Amino acid sequence: MNFKTIIVTILASIFVAAYVGAVAAADSGTAQALAGDIIELGGKRYCLAGIDAPEKAQTCTFKGGRTYDCGHISKTALMDLLAGATVRCTPTGEKRDGCVVANCAAGGFDLSTNMVHTGWALPRPGFEKRFATQQRTARKGRHGLYKGSFELPWEWRARHRRGK
Repeated sequence: MNFKTIIVTILASIFVAAYVGAVAAADSGTAQALAGDIIELGGKRYCLAGIDAPEKAQTCTFKGGRTYDCGHISKTALMDLLAGATVRCTPTGEKRDGCVVANCAAGGFDLSTNMVHTGWALPRPGFEKRFATQQRTARKGRHGLYKGSFELPWEWRARHRRGK
């Protein structure tokens, strides 16, 4: 074997090992919604990549002025997407709020994309382009949170951390 063949063989081995490692890192099975943007799968907590949903204690307001528990409804919307589906999560390599950030799909459909499409989650800052079409559809159709008024989840959390 010449030097070039050895190098190509080594590089090919590295790429195969990296691919196998990435596939092995993905979890799949039945998942449970913990919040509108967090699931539990295989005993691990996964934060859905690129989105943020109302907190459990967060309330929102319908057009007529009536408040409702939008954090709970957001979680319920995610439960609906998970029902009866095999969920597969592939970690992005990040961690947030005590969970692994991952791209997760239920029945082959991306959960983050679907939560933004239903209007029960929003793109996190920096992810607006990824979900622009879904957010525009939700806003225009007055789906989910867009049925009334709401505080952005990250602003709600910041305000409640300060005790206001």
